[in-house]
Amino acid sequence: MSTSSEIAQLYFDLSNQADLSAIEKLIHPEATYSSVNTGLYYGIENIMLMMRAFFDQYQSLQWQIKSIEQLDQHITELYFDCEACKNNSEIDVFSGVERIVVVGGLIRYIEVR
Repeated sequence: MSTSSEIAQLYFDLSNQADLSAIEKLIHPEATYSSVNTGLYYGIENIMLMMRAFFDQYQSLQWQIKSIEQLDQHITELYFDCEACKNNSEIDVFSGVERIVVVGGLIRYIEVR
């Protein structure tokens, strides 16, 4: 079984590839996603609808993990920077903290601040 930090790293790698199908396989059906930017979502269907809408706004998204720490068996905290190229070719750069909770090899909770 993969550790929480390994699954969190994989989640970021797949996000950089915009591989939403593979990301969906990492998320538990009853997961919760909370972001100060996009809101609160419960369940894989709602989470994936939000993610698809988010990714559709950009030509490319490139996350860089600044630090990653497995806080306990289930919780990993990552500090990141992201360079995002919008569909109109404008570049956005933003930073944040993401906490990912993994239980039984699947992501149960994602919090972005």
